[in-house]
Amino acid sequence: MKAILMIDSNAWLQQTVIRELQETCEVEVADVSNTSFIEADVLICWQASKGLINNIKGLKLIQVWGAGIDKVDISATKERNIIVCNTKGAMANAIAEYVVMQILVWERDLPYWNKIAHMGQWNWEMRNSNPFVELNERILVVIGLGMIGMEVAKKAANLGLKVCGITKNPLKVGEDEKKQLCLLGGLEEMEGVMIDADYISLHLPLTNETHHLVNNQFLKQMKPSSVLINTSRGGLIDENALSNILRNRQIRGASLDVLTNEPERMQIAPIFSPLNGLENVILTCHQAGYTTRAIKNTIDMIKTNIRAIKEGDESRLINRIG
Repeated sequence: MKAILMIDSNAWLQQTVIRELQETCEVEVADVSNTSFIEADVLICWQASKGLINNIKGLKLIQVWGAGIDKVDISATKERNIIVCNTKGAMANAIAEYVVMQILVWERDLPYWNKIAHMGQWNWEMRNSNPFVELNERILVVIGLGMIGMEVAKKAANLGLKVCGITKNPLKVGEDEKKQLCLLGGLEEMEGVMIDADYISLHLPLTNETHHLVNNQFLKQMKPSSVLINTSRGGLIDENALSNILRNRQIRGASLDVLTNEPERMQIAPIFSPLNGLENVILTCHQAGYTTRAIKNTIDMIKTNIRAIKEGDESRLINRIG
């Protein structure tokens, strides 16, 4: 039984994975993207093209590190009856904390107050004439109610926000989950809900249906004081449309952990986006889910799936796709 781990620029993370998986099976680290042919039972990766998949002999499982499978050629895996699993849910708490953090940063305007305080300029007039609004007066719209979206809704509701949930399948939302929501609706109800939203948080997979869901029409329906948050996939947003809206101050701002064009794992060259340099955008580097707990959860899922393949018990697989 052999598993191979696609190499990445994050050496610390690699070593953590390798160390944990040594107890489970033989693990090799290989630059599989540039390998002609290799033999392995399991590929642990972030992305897998048809060429890569066909270059691995004996492959039984593609284990995706993360929830998204948009960078895996699913048609190629079906042709060879290769199982695909992801680690959906492993980073739910971490990403939910990130979303809540972003809401608090915008609500209290932390960059501004930190900046002027360091300059010794205590703006009493601004403070006295513009008191902050507490979270129980704010509305958050969560678009996508998977594990992450529901965790965001839960944490936000516990802080007092009025949370509206939008999902493709409202009937699949459990009774306990519904208690976190002031409103639950399908995608057809999204436009009516987002008009009043102070914050909109995206938690959808990237598909043909959701590509550029946030376009010029979507953005123009947001109110001027609202903030857009995206921790899912950059392709959900038309970045040119968003950059124009932000430059014209038609919405307050955006917090984006993901972009449409992100660097390849080993690439360190600068990434250029129409959103770079805009002062009403908070950009982070696809790091919302990277906490020690989330990484442990991810590794535990991977170990369980490798053992299931090793022992021939597919019923134990976690997050099997399809």
